[in-house]
Amino acid sequence: MVTSDRRPLRGAGRPASWSGRTLAAVLCGTIAGLALTPGAALAQEMAEAAQAPSETPSDASAQGDNAFPVGVVTVRQTLQVNRHSLTGTIQALDSFSAGFRDGGRVISVLVDVGDVVRVGEQIAQIDPTQAQASLNSAQATLDAAEASLVQSRQAQTRASGLLERGSGTQADLDSATEAYLTAQASRDQAAAQLEAAQQTMEDTALTATEDAIVTERSAEPGQVVGAGQSIVTLASLEGREAVFYVPNLPELDEVMGIDARLTPLGGGDGVSMPVTEISPVVASNGTVTVKVAIEGDAARRFIIGEPVIGELTTESEPGISIPWTTFNATQEGPAVWVYDPETGQVHLQQITIGRYRSSTIEVASGLDDGDLIVTAGSHALYPGRHVVVKESAE
Repeated sequence: MVTSDRRPLRGAGRPASWSGRTLAAVLCGTIAGLALTPGAALAQEMAEAAQAPSETPSDASAQGDNAFPVGVVTVRQTLQVNRHSLTGTIQALDSFSAGFRDGGRVISVLVDVGDVVRVGEQIAQIDPTQAQASLNSAQATLDAAEASLVQSRQAQTRASGLLERGSGTQADLDSATEAYLTAQASRDQAAAQLEAAQQTMEDTALTATEDAIVTERSAEPGQVVGAGQSIVTLASLEGREAVFYVPNLPELDEVMGIDARLTPLGGGDGVSMPVTEISPVVASNGTVTVKVAIEGDAARRFIIGEPVIGELTTESEPGISIPWTTFNATQEGPAVWVYDPETGQVHLQQITIGRYRSSTIEVASGLDDGDLIVTAGSHALYPGRHVVVKESAE
């Protein structure tokens, strides 16, 4: 009768010639018919493992139920085509601020944002009272200088006639000539002051120097402004540019000078124009400014301030790109799990990274065309593990 006393098995007195299978058989016979405790269950598993024949790779692959399911992708060397879709706004190619030469109190602003102004059209007006007073004073000064000039010219003429008739002296003529020249200089100075006063009076009215559109209004009636302070911001009608603020992606190095397809966000005809500017990274938000100039008749299709979509396509030399989901790393560096369909096993393959992209990784070396690399399930792999392919993609 079999009892639960297992001390003979646990003792150190078993024959030295017992093999692993003999010991396993004894264990199995000893615990047969008993309720398996956790320790007994472990002993039974050890016995079964010892009695079972060793598996070969082909046997493991045949037993697909025990293989770990993974997804794989086939490595292909292809032309690297990258497509980018950006969203930005239309801005003026050339814009400038307009303000008064002299400060004063604004009495009227005749335009608003979006208005188109033509050359010479009045935009705003400041109080002309002081300028008008200066103009009147300058005009009076000029009138007095011209009267003095007339008198001095007549005095010079009389002195010259008296000298010719022998009734005058050379000193009298010289004195009259000097007075005439002084009066002439005073008249010229007064004329210059009048011209300046007239310009000041004209400057109380702000007018457009070229055909433009108002993009910003910075002053209101009643506001006191300084000399040169912006009243409105104007944009030229002849040019536009699409401005995009994008993350600092590695692919941006390739887009300078290539054509971008620009289409209004609300729909309409698009146009292809080259990328003209890529600014440095803005430290505050980590974005890069990409600009596409729109010139000629195409500029009239876009309205300043409207949203625009820019589509860019770049191509590079043929190479191997892998999804980010296949990427792993070891102490030696970047690696991927490579699946061997003959053995059903996986192994780690070291790779050299050529470039990181937003959705893929360019591989410089380490993979060959046709290799099968693991995508889904790589987190549970170890070298030599048997797997079964549940999902495959080219």
